[in-house]
Amino acid sequence: MKPLLVILTAITTAACFAEPIKMDIAQKKKLDTFFSNFSESHVAGFKQGALTEDAMLRFALSHLYINNLKSLKKTADGNSVIATTTQVDTATSRYFDRKIATHKKPSYTIPCASGETFTFSQIDTMEGTGNATFKATGTIYSTDSGATPDVHATPATWKKTGEEVTATGKFHALIKKLADRYVLIEYTPGEA
Repeated sequence: MKPLLVILTAITTAACFAEPIKMDIAQKKKLDTFFSNFSESHVAGFKQGALTEDAMLRFALSHLYINNLKSLKKTADGNSVIATTTQVDTATSRYFDRKIATHKKPSYTIPCASGETFTFSQIDTMEGTGNATFKATGTIYSTDSGATPDVHATPATWKKTGEEVTATGKFHALIKKLADRYVLIEYTPGEA
């Protein structure tokens, strides 16, 4: 019993003192882009193991519309676009390492819209938690529709260049590193 207690104490102590990971510029940019996918789609918070298929579908449709609009087929009236179940599954697999078990439709219609604010994220800290998982925190920013700030710049740089970018929130996340990418396991957005 005593050796087990010593091992558990050592594991708990090590977990409490996890060192922040120093990110190089390329890794930070990659993670900024990764987290921006969730903030621009306004993903609601979820705990590990509690991401619903409806939430994954909402993310996939928003993500496809924002980032892959040209790959979506227009409807006859031109007021909407159509996403296939394959496109949805590709998006959910890439970002959550999961697919929707049973699609309720053979395809999904997304109404065309414009005038949304431009939202993006930047990672602030990341620390390892073991088993290729990491805790991350970051800041969510927004600016007017049509604005084109450098999403990897600093608030000081935006101010200097006259860009009106506002910190609108913070996020906490748990991510897992797979061979060539990260996937989101837990996500908690909040106020700035």
